[in-house]
Formats: sequence, structure tokens, C-alpha cells
Amino acid sequence: MIAIVIILFAAAIAYVEFRLRSVSQKNEAYEKEATDYFASKKELKEQLDREIAERREALRLLDERLASMEKKMFYEQPVTSSRQQPQTARQMPPTDKNVFYFRWPADDGTFDDTTRQPAQTEDTYYEFRLTDATHAEFRFVTMSDTQLSKANNSSKKYIERACSFTSAKSGRYTCAPGTARLDRGRWVIIEKAKIEYL
Repeated sequence: MIAIVIILFAAAIAYVEFRLRSVSQKNEAYEKEATDYFASKKELKEQLDREIAERREALRLLDERLASMEKKMFYEQPVTSSRQQPQTARQMPPTDKNVFYFRWPADDGTFDDTTRQPAQTEDTYYEFRLTDATHAEFRFVTMSDTQLSKANNSSKKYIERACSFTSAKSGRYTCAPGTARLDRGRWVIIEKAKIEYL
């Protein structure tokens, strides 16, 4: 009888130990799965963060390159007669609010801001590009031989109030930008543009 009790007791202990091991193994498996899940989630988040940072950097570099190209187009290429397709701001998008045009300066060499025009025409001679709300760089620009000839023939009105030049006038030129500031509704020239005839 005692032997049976001992056997039953041993069997009960063995069963309890088996159940405890089984529960412990399941807990370990759950813990490993949870650890793997959170590790995978962390790795995925880090990877996504890296990709987002790389894309932001690529966009920043693209914006810088576009701005550099736009500035190079605006300042470095010569303005010539229409037969040679002049580089002027009319190649810029017409919706660019930072670029506008004037006909010619007043007698005192200023430009009335209320007369600005959003696009270049055969009747405008100056292209302004804002550098901030009250400052701009400007260039002398023409669209055709006829327009340039008209300006050259009346240079005191069209050119000399806002530009300086040293070489003899011709049908081709480049123009280094001048600077101006907005003062009580008028653009006052700080530094004249410099025309070089070719």
C-alpha cells in the first residue's frame, strides 16, 4: 500500500514538473517571439528613418542644384539680338513673382513700382529680380535688334540713367547686374548695371 502511495506521489511530482517545464518553455518561446518582433520593428523603423533622411538630403541637393542653375542662367549668359535668341528672363516661368520688368528709368534714375510689369515686352528694357522684399538686382534686357537700336539711339533716356558702359555700342552685349532698393514706392539705384558691348 505504501509502495502504491509512493508511486502515485512520484507520478504526481513528475506530472507537476512536466507541466512546469512545459509552461516555462512556452514562456521562453513567447519571450523570444516578442523580442524578435520588437527587434524587427526597431530595425524596420531605423531603416525607414535612414531612407527618409536620404531622400530629404537628395531633395535638398536637387533644390540647391536647381537654384545654382537658375542663377547661372540669369547672370552668366550674354543678352544678344533676337536672331541669336537672347538669354532673358522671359525664359523663366511667367508665374515667378520675384521677376518683373520696367520700361525705362525716370529722369532721376528711379523706377516707379506701380508701373512694374510681370512679363517682358518690346516696350520693357529692365528686368528686376528680388533678393529680398525691398532689394533687387536688375539688368538691361532687350528682345530684338529694333528695340536695342532704339535704346542705343536714345541712350540717355533708356540706358545711361541706370547703366554704365565703356565700349562702343553694337548689336550684341552682356550686362552685369546692378542693385536697387525700394524706397517709398520707387526703386532707387544703389549701383548701376554694367553693359559691355561685344
